[in-house]
Amino acid sequence: MSTNPAIAGTILRNFSIITAVALTGVYASDRIISIASRKQMGIRGEQSIYNASVHPEQDPLDTILDRKNLMNAAKARKPWNMTLAEKERSRRGEAVEH
Repeated sequence: MSTNPAIAGTILRNFSIITAVALTGVYASDRIISIASRKQMGIRGEQSIYNASVHPEQDPLDTILDRKNLMNAAKARKPWNMTLAEKERSRRGEAVEH
């Protein structure tokens, strides 16, 4: 049995196209991954620069948004803002807690 040269040529051409597409896909995915990893390394570099310097820690109780202390101070200045239970506690001399 002999093979037809036209069929063998078509098979060879299809095989070479599939091989070229596969190699191009591998190369393109490798380039995309390397670009993404470079960007990730850049972000890591920025984080290491940020983490290299000392940042002062803020006391969580030393803030303008400490609502409990602000509300208690306002109620001490203006007793009409107190609830009835808070007024009773302040009359008895107990600490006003909110």
